[in-house]
Amino acid sequence: MKKFDLWLILLSLAVPAGAAPLVAGTAEEVVTRLQRSIDRASEKGQFRQVQTLRLELAQHYTASGAFALSARQYELLLASRPSKRDRVEHSIALGKMRDADRNYSGAIAAYQDALHDDPKSWDGNLYLAKAYDHAELNSKSIEVYKRCIALKPSQAEPYRGIANVYRQLGFLSKAIQNYQKSLALEKKPEIYLELSDTYARQGDIQRAREILQEAKAGLPRAEYDVRLGHLYARHGAMKKACRAWEEALDQDTRRDDVRLQLALAYDQLSRPADSDRVFRRLLADYPRSPLVHFSRAWVLYARGDREGARQEVIQVEQLGPTAVVKHYNEKLLALLKSLS
Repeated sequence: MKKFDLWLILLSLAVPAGAAPLVAGTAEEVVTRLQRSIDRASEKGQFRQVQTLRLELAQHYTASGAFALSARQYELLLASRPSKRDRVEHSIALGKMRDADRNYSGAIAAYQDALHDDPKSWDGNLYLAKAYDHAELNSKSIEVYKRCIALKPSQAEPYRGIANVYRQLGFLSKAIQNYQKSLALEKKPEIYLELSDTYARQGDIQRAREILQEAKAGLPRAEYDVRLGHLYARHGAMKKACRAWEEALDQDTRRDDVRLQLALAYDQLSRPADSDRVFRRLLADYPRSPLVHFSRAWVLYARGDREGARQEVIQVEQLGPTAVVKHYNEKLLALLKSLS
């Protein structure tokens, strides 16, 4: 079986930290209080108050990561026949929630509803382009990004969006051209990072490092070292990658994503004791993490410990992994069964 590309899995699962709750109290207490307030206001015929409270409830669900529940509140807000302006805002918010819940067709429909009311809505067009991208409707995504450029030619985000689509399609030269246009309008560190990664995919590691060096001034030192490690790993220079990631951890000890990459890299470098040491800490801190257990399973399998790998794979199944981890975990399980 082809070796799993764990680096890509790790990167694809990176997500921002969740926002803090917008209102005081436990999540359940807040929901109960708002629902009761909505019911009382509804019984009294206080329409505006109902809308205000329902919007607050939707925002609370959003902050809690309950995107489907938040979407339901926006659907109810839209069913109440709001003003045209509010309808556009609620439709865009609904699209964001559906997109976050990976309901891309629903997100696209919501953004299209917003654009039906306001075809020149910047947010409506921009988020529609992103939703098309998420749904892998690449030509439509590029078409809407170009519409965004026509609306606001001085904005960097549409060029960056087009570049991301081209990069995913493997049209790396076109991606580089659009990243460069985006950087000419706004020198954001993340655009430098994406451009650097695209050069690395072309095999131009030297140019990738030069771009990364340009981004260094605007990046936290730890993030710079993390990305430098990725470049070295992509080039097969695992010792240099480990040194960069070790320096990143020296700068920011909270980067457990980097710690996991080190655990894998140490094993590739035939440093099992160091790999085991890092894994012990990760498993102690994240005993119910499917990704950590799957990574441990792969390392054990690579060492020839099939029974240890099998136990970790079974553990992953029981922990409710994400779709990506589940896919690769099932592949590893099938491989182990074929060898038994």
